[in-house]
Amino acid sequence: MSRVRNAVRVLLAALTLLTGLVSAQTLNVTLDQNTAVIDPTANWLYDLTSNQFVPLVEYDFDTGRSVPAGAESWTVSDDGLTYTFHIREGWNWSDGNPVTAQDYVNGFRRIADPATAAPMAYRIYIVKGAREINQGEVADLTTLGVTAVDDHTLTVEVTAPASWFLSSLATIGHAVPQWTIDAFGASWTQPENVVVNGPYKLTRLDQEDIAVLEANPSYYAADEVQIKTVNLYRVAQESTALALYESGDLDTVAVPANDLDRIKADPVLSQQFHSGPSTTLYRYDFNAIRAPFDNRLVRQAFAAATDKQSIVDFITKGGEIVAPTLTPPGSVGHVPASAGVGIPYDPEHAKELLAEAGYPNGQGLPTITLAFNASETNSRIAQAVQQMWQNTLGAKVELQSVEGATYSQVANDGAYNVWRMGWGMDYPDANNIHAELFTSDVGSKALLRNAEYDRVVAEAAVEQDVGKRTELYTQAERILVQEEAGTLPIYWGAVNLLIRPGLHRDMVAPGYNRAFWKWTLD
Repeated sequence: MSRVRNAVRVLLAALTLLTGLVSAQTLNVTLDQNTAVIDPTANWLYDLTSNQFVPLVEYDFDTGRSVPAGAESWTVSDDGLTYTFHIREGWNWSDGNPVTAQDYVNGFRRIADPATAAPMAYRIYIVKGAREINQGEVADLTTLGVTAVDDHTLTVEVTAPASWFLSSLATIGHAVPQWTIDAFGASWTQPENVVVNGPYKLTRLDQEDIAVLEANPSYYAADEVQIKTVNLYRVAQESTALALYESGDLDTVAVPANDLDRIKADPVLSQQFHSGPSTTLYRYDFNAIRAPFDNRLVRQAFAAATDKQSIVDFITKGGEIVAPTLTPPGSVGHVPASAGVGIPYDPEHAKELLAEAGYPNGQGLPTITLAFNASETNSRIAQAVQQMWQNTLGAKVELQSVEGATYSQVANDGAYNVWRMGWGMDYPDANNIHAELFTSDVGSKALLRNAEYDRVVAEAAVEQDVGKRTELYTQAERILVQEEAGTLPIYWGAVNLLIRPGLHRDMVAPGYNRAFWKWTLD
């Protein structure tokens, strides 16, 4: 830890020499762990992307409405099939070129183009022609249903009405500087090459240590950006980041679960502690394509043997809420606990289910591999679940802590029996979880597939009545989480932060769309 702390201090000193004394307009925070790609068509969720590129709209979680961003206004046709966006005028890229509707067309085409390999290209499959282009059936990108009518008018044609589509554009509707991409190829996002239209521009990136964002004077609301420099330091461990905060080297950090009690009891730090709900889901996925979790009864047994309440009461202890279903509160299609959907903790019933599956008291069960991406909290939860499953079911559970950015790919390829996954809502609609994670045409090849579930989710996606949509998502949750136990939701998350006095910020967890341009320092 001292090595990391010293490295941060050395970097701070170096930056001071380069830029003069660190002013009240400079922010020091941790860097998210997903900086290898800084491209809004491939990695739109993370700090280095969201602070440099402007989507068509943003989503206001306080009001529950989409608000203007790159588009000042928009209209939707009576049949719900055509969106018309009016792009801001008098606004330039950081190299002086004007931001136009064609730049947004190029962004959509880049997502759809299979050569880009955008990981969430399926999110625009509702756009006319997107699926066919992305799956290689059509080569002509100009057939995509996104058109620049003129420099400041953009139309997007969709194949079916979808009440979730507008809010989803906060994560996929970005403009890109095509001339820069053409000139520099894969290196177009490097600091010396990147051209941006957002509030900040990347001026330094050392993958192992630091990224620096400087305010972009060409941003349409540049006068409203109070923090002019953001230094983001790569710190792998939450406990190390906390120590750096306590030593004055960082301005805000997430609080590790095992430090919450100490922080709350500290007379000084408790005054800097802030907590609130987050639209995140913590879950375990079952490998449904190989034994023993290809057996529905086994999946149900392991779900019933999981004491979620103990996890949030004694391990995370940060205001998390037990999740009987998938979609977090505050999202359209959320199914509350009162609906009675899900598999409750019931160790006796878990034993009965396992015996019915042919494994009485765990006899005959192979060793179960439970994998998680390396973190202190993930490890503690996995150890607790290991004991629950061993004590209740007689299962031998082997834990695998996996380092590195390849974890999700390896896990989703079916390397483990059970693996930890998380999800932060990109837009507050159950479609974001059900249609994008668990239907048969997306997500891990090792997950459960169910045709009736697919049908219900597809119907919910185009239903316009909120009440009917919630009924459909209740049905979908009952199929996936209860009847089939294809995945095991554990809890809906909370955000627990330490914030230096004088810093005013949002309650977004580190790494995910922290809107530095909206933060202020006294």
